[in-house]
Amino acid sequence: MNFRHFRYFVTTAEELHVGRAAQRLGIAQPALSQHIRALEDRLGVQLFLRAHRRIALTEAGDAFLAEARAALHHADKAAGAAQRAARGETGNVVIGFVSSALAEQPFVRSLAAFRGSHPDVVIEMLLRLGGTLTDAVQNGDVDLSVTRGPLPPAVDDCESFVLCRQPLIAVLPESHRLSAQTSIPLSALAEDTLLQPDDPPGLSLGHTLQQLLAKTGFRPRHTMVVSEMSSTIGLVAAGLGVALLPASARVMRLPGVAFCALQDVQAVSELMVVHRRFERSAAVRTLLDRLRLAAETPA
Repeated sequence: MNFRHFRYFVTTAEELHVGRAAQRLGIAQPALSQHIRALEDRLGVQLFLRAHRRIALTEAGDAFLAEARAALHHADKAAGAAQRAARGETGNVVIGFVSSALAEQPFVRSLAAFRGSHPDVVIEMLLRLGGTLTDAVQNGDVDLSVTRGPLPPAVDDCESFVLCRQPLIAVLPESHRLSAQTSIPLSALAEDTLLQPDDPPGLSLGHTLQQLLAKTGFRPRHTMVVSEMSSTIGLVAAGLGVALLPASARVMRLPGVAFCALQDVQAVSELMVVHRRFERSAAVRTLLDRLRLAAETPA
């Protein structure tokens, strides 16, 4: 007994005429009659009363009709759910991200477009420190991560690509002696407290800054470690130090903060997307495709 038998029975019960039911189903009338009798034999009950080319449901047929309709409804619903999931229209996507990712338009626009085109996909956003996000993908805690490069050494089951690049700029308190300047030399900040990211050695924005300091020989008078970018800008606004951040930090402008280009250095921060090499979720694959397209289409 399969869903075809259920469909044959329900159609015949709705028409109460084998000929019309056969026409509606697109099969020959004798074949439909054989299927109905085979179903009755399988169930061991009579589903239809037959007399003078007219048929009517028996009490058993009435009972079977309600359940057969429900079974067909659930089968159609299950098929639809599978098809929607295969198209990436449903499911869950867990995204790990660093706070500075929300300042980058390629990421924000891609996320907004995906939300608009896939309203039934549940998106969960997990704010993490940059040095933890590759492991989060590898361990299955998140489906993809948006984090600052450089990344840890490559692992077999993960891949990554650059979403966008931003030059580093100086972030100063408005009360700073240089806040009115549009660009300044890095050396002009030697007497200030430099706010630095709390990243593991060799990873993320922290490593980019360490490379910059090593290359230029710049040594700030004091340093303070801060966990993420929005906190850094808030501390700058409070006058606790200066920072070197991606230029996209300008969109997170707070009162009491000034932004200045750096004259004598060319340091770049890369925003990276990390994901599983073999992704089984169609919804995740669709979002990754959007992010790749954004990476290939600069604003």
